Amino acid sequence: MPHPIVKIASLALAPLVGATLFVATPAAAKVDEPFSVFKISNVKYTKKAKAGGWIKYSFTATNTGPHAADYYWIGGTLPKSVDTKKKLYWTGPKGTQCDWLAREFWCWTPHILEADESDRLTIQFKTKKNTRGYQYAELGAIAYDVPTGAGDLDRQALKELGLKGWIYTKKVRTLVVK
Repeated sequence: MPHPIVKIASLALAPLVGATLFVATPAAAKVDEPFSVFKISNVKYTKKAKAGGWIKYSFTATNTGPHAADYYWIGGTLPKSVDTKKKLYWTGPKGTQCDWLAREFWCWTPHILEADESDRLTIQFKTKKNTRGYQYAELGAIAYDVPTGAGDLDRQALKELGLKGWIYTKKVRTLVVK
């Protein structure tokens, strides 16, 4: 399922605060249950790193249902200290593609994630050399409720339909020392 960077950037630039993001038209006042609820688990991360050193995150995003997820991304917001001039390395399910824009890092897979199936993602990056103190990141998944056949609609058409999206994240922190 190809997703241009424009779609990802528009989703990723939404603040990842709390566990829910609602994208809806003014007419859609009632909040419904999501098609796919994600559970973020097996979160492993670097607890302490040196300035200019590597930080590694890995986590599992499980679709707990009740329906299959066919319009979702896994990734998150990296710490403010991420060195955007250096390379970022990632591993995920076969066929996974990722985009990195500023601190936002989102990946999508070519398959549909059925209920009770999981995707695992590992991200590794360097911090800036002048970084000190605690650095925070949010890792998780974004899922949109897109009806069958609407996956190729542009962002404006999806907005006019009043489709909703949810963000499920876990917050992690790494202490960066001299």
